[in-house]
Amino acid sequence: MPDSDVDLSVIIVTADAWADLRRCLESVYESYTSGQLEVICVDDFSRDGTAGQVRQHFPQAQLIANSVKCAYPVTNNQGIAAARGRYVMLLNDDVVLARGALDRVVQFLDEHPEAGAASPKLLNPDGTVQPCMRRFPTLGAALAQSLFLHRLWRGNPWTARYYAPDIDYSRTQPAESIGTTAYVLRREVIEQIKGFDESFPINFCDLDLNWRIGESGWEVWLVAEAEAVHRGGQTMGRKTLRQLWDFHRGMLRMYRKHYAPRRLFLLNWLVYLGIGVRLAANVLLRILHLDRRRC
Repeated sequence: MPDSDVDLSVIIVTADAWADLRRCLESVYESYTSGQLEVICVDDFSRDGTAGQVRQHFPQAQLIANSVKCAYPVTNNQGIAAARGRYVMLLNDDVVLARGALDRVVQFLDEHPEAGAASPKLLNPDGTVQPCMRRFPTLGAALAQSLFLHRLWRGNPWTARYYAPDIDYSRTQPAESIGTTAYVLRREVIEQIKGFDESFPINFCDLDLNWRIGESGWEVWLVAEAEAVHRGGQTMGRKTLRQLWDFHRGMLRMYRKHYAPRRLFLLNWLVYLGIGVRLAANVLLRILHLDRRRC
């Protein structure tokens, strides 16, 4: 329920990560000082006492404590449903915001009514830029990735367009898609798109969110003058078999929802077959311990 007195609602989903969450919460309160702030922590059935720690150390934060584990889109939608701000931020618990970063993002959105969502620039802990912007994948990019060209030929033009290594992160600019690591949405956008599609796993749910924002006539922006350090995004280990399944399930859901309705029946089934073959190949590589790079 929106509240005209709340300028920004920050939603942080967390699970068994109190040390990270504490640093994140401290940075939130230092990062936004220009308006009324609301912080909502969604504790996804932590076993390390996170809920109690939040109540003790951050009593000003609203706490939603789940009694069972929920999926990433579901927990974020819980926070969205409780948020009252005219802007709503989705924030990972392993992010530390620079002082004044949220002031700058909110000011940018106030000054650019065409922008439906915006993100600060993400940095790795060593200060290097952490790429967070993507272009929507084409059929060629999906095919190239299925054939592992992104591993065998890093500079191939098909996957390069998707991963967008040419983007200059030193300037504020619109983007096709930005990860929801530190993502601020306008209230009007939330009312139009209704948050995350809960039929997605964690994979591709952010891509779908960005797609629907663009379809609704809004722009998504990177605000380069605002910065945040994201510890978890610098490196990722090899995927478990469950993670491989969720990744390909998300890929299939994304294609069926946004691409298949505009393509021929036979082509769609070839794509579905390709996703299945890609999953089988990645599972085999994982079992044989031959995978050394992310999918």
